[in-house]
Amino acid sequence: MNRSVFLRQLRYWTFHCSLNALPSFCIAMIYLQLWKNSSAVIAMLCAIVTFILLYAALTSLNGTLTDKSHVLSRALQLGTRIRAVISGISLFTLPTGIGMMISPDFWCGALAIHLLNLAAKALGGRWDFFQPYRSSEMPGDLFLPVFATTLLEGFILSFLLLMISFFAVMFLQARDRRNTFRKLHSSRCN
Repeated sequence: MNRSVFLRQLRYWTFHCSLNALPSFCIAMIYLQLWKNSSAVIAMLCAIVTFILLYAALTSLNGTLTDKSHVLSRALQLGTRIRAVISGISLFTLPTGIGMMISPDFWCGALAIHLLNLAAKALGGRWDFFQPYRSSEMPGDLFLPVFATTLLEGFILSFLLLMISFFAVMFLQARDRRNTFRKLHSSRCN
């Protein structure tokens, strides 16, 4: 891993991961009132830093993600742009309440909570792994449940966007090949 490449990727992913985490962070802080629990806030920030470091490391290693012409690299770039647009729309519409319901962050967060609760029960837990609480009944230490939920939500969002981006890049490549074929065919006919 090249140190200068890693530092460049670290700056890039710090910006994008912070921007992309902002809708989820706002939902958790405002609607779940997790701002009242310092361990929950620290857990979310730690999970965001984990994603920044993970993406920076993955995109700094020699291979397909550093090759700008490779389909996976192009899909990741497109996914980053799509996610930035979705985050911007989500942030703009969150104050309406309706924005929260159309935000993928809300649904992926709810799915993450549900999956972690199912896993906790399957492992013999007697209570939910993470339950959004009203501020009056919030327990003291929420670090582990909030950290795990934030990580799982981030992985779900990353997977969905990578899949959408991958198919979009495949579509764009097919379109480019058709256009190239048409140009070659029309130049031969003339």
